[in-house]
Amino acid sequence: MPAKLPEFFEFSMPSRVIYGANIVDDLDEAIAGFGLRKAMLVTDGVIVDLGLADRLKASLAGKNVVIGEVFSDVPANSTIATVERCAERIRSSRCNMIIGLGGGSVMDTAKVANILAVKGGRAEDHMGAYLLGDAELLPLILIPTTAGTGSEVTKVAIIADPEKNIKLPFAETQFFPQLAILDPTLTTSMPPGLTAATGMDALTHAIEAYVSREAQPASDALALYVIRLVNDSLLDACREPANLEFRGRMLVASCLAGMAFTQSMVGMVHGISHALGGVYHIPHGLANALVLPEVMTYNMSTCSSRYADVAEAMRIELPKPVATARNLLNLAGLRKMGAIVDKGRFVDDIVRKAEAHAAVARIRELLGQLATVAALPLNLVNAGVDTDFAKFDLVVEAAMMDGSMLYNPKEVTADSVAAVLKTLHARKPSPVSYLPPVTASVAAADGKAPEKARVFTDSAMIYDVLGNFYKSLIENEELGPRLLNSNLVVQFRYSDPKAVITLDASGSEVVLFLGDVFDGVPEVTMSMKADFAHAFWQGKANFLTALTRRQVTSKGNVPKAVKLLPILKPAYELYPEHLKSHGHGHLILAPAG
Repeated sequence: MPAKLPEFFEFSMPSRVIYGANIVDDLDEAIAGFGLRKAMLVTDGVIVDLGLADRLKASLAGKNVVIGEVFSDVPANSTIATVERCAERIRSSRCNMIIGLGGGSVMDTAKVANILAVKGGRAEDHMGAYLLGDAELLPLILIPTTAGTGSEVTKVAIIADPEKNIKLPFAETQFFPQLAILDPTLTTSMPPGLTAATGMDALTHAIEAYVSREAQPASDALALYVIRLVNDSLLDACREPANLEFRGRMLVASCLAGMAFTQSMVGMVHGISHALGGVYHIPHGLANALVLPEVMTYNMSTCSSRYADVAEAMRIELPKPVATARNLLNLAGLRKMGAIVDKGRFVDDIVRKAEAHAAVARIRELLGQLATVAALPLNLVNAGVDTDFAKFDLVVEAAMMDGSMLYNPKEVTADSVAAVLKTLHARKPSPVSYLPPVTASVAAADGKAPEKARVFTDSAMIYDVLGNFYKSLIENEELGPRLLNSNLVVQFRYSDPKAVITLDASGSEVVLFLGDVFDGVPEVTMSMKADFAHAFWQGKANFLTALTRRQVTSKGNVPKAVKLLPILKPAYELYPEHLKSHGHGHLILAPAG
């Protein structure tokens, strides 16, 4: 039976999210709606050294959004002082947009600095939740270079206060960026250890969102998909850092997990890991990874059924005796046999609890495998906690002050936090071997697609190649009559380079117009880059995806153009032959794979 719906829930995801390898190099359409903007780029020194900041600056050069200033002093765990310096730079440079390029610390810095740049004051003045009301902040674009925090689509930010050994929480709906850009090529430089830790951060977000007191249908659906995606992909992303398929899966998992937990929030795992980060400066993803299985064990009595769902999302197979008991009950139809119904439910309950415990065991196994492929630390001492846990009481106190504890499915006490920390400090698990599957191709080591020369050098070449191709379609014995029967006037407007081709089938014959000379009104106008048309007529470009990405724009009676769909497949076969016969065989695209 489906879970009972909560009495109230809210789902809000106002950010536009775009995904694609190398999409950061082609942002014209994505930024067009912002108008003229001078942006402050918030990033860190590592991103600058890797050349990613310069890559973004080059992509935006000459566009309506330009990078006017760069603030690259964000540390691994951003502090109040960092945020305040960043805000001052935004004000003094008169930037009217903020772009965050980096990991969670960078993106959180961009969010909170945005408040200070607009509202003024100190960071502590704005600590809390939903204090801005309907105030507007500067437009924000967030571009993650790690795959774990999901900060590019959340309404929360965490900033450290080193003097007090705590992390300050901020939550505002204005933290949702107007645009989040997911480009897996920006994550290929992450070393295996960072990939492992950030990936476990995403998994923790999903699991805690799913068992949260505020869990709701939308966050549930997102969380379960993320759990499966991380379980299937994280180890291979660590092992094959240049593989854009694995990198892309983890980047999407991180983003969707962010969407999930920003709706339902996180729990005890984050409360403890925030404390460990504030007191011992343990990286957030690593702290989450270590704490997760212990908190799942603590919560088991309250939400074992939900952890059973986690196990199923991870495709965990139960030991044969347990699975056989369930199957026999199902086959015998015992649940329908009146008095035996309760026995059937009893066995089902046993099975579900076994699945829940199997989920915890799988998390421990995954951590052990990550220790093998990515050298992930498996205990608190190796993560940076002293052997005598000198600041134990301070960690417990900081954890109990964390707002995440409010959302944990089971009530949290200081004693329960202390027990988890003591277990973690004493535990000394061993790495687990991992036999990876054989994978297909791996992307270039730098994760960046090679530069491609433009197919069409000038307008004359478009008219020679595409113009003559359309002429051959009109003259084709099979396709010509189909074009004529459509009674359509379709105009193609190409760019890079510019050209206009019109097919007029409104009369007794199909007339081809080359150039902007047609004096009527087309029923359908399709605008696109010329090279896209070249790929499309070879069946190498997805038209629907191109419409979504605005690589193709359509105007007019598009539903009427459906009449032309039957000619596409045979046209795909004719275009390469047309290229060969007109001396352009070298332009034929290679088969996929």
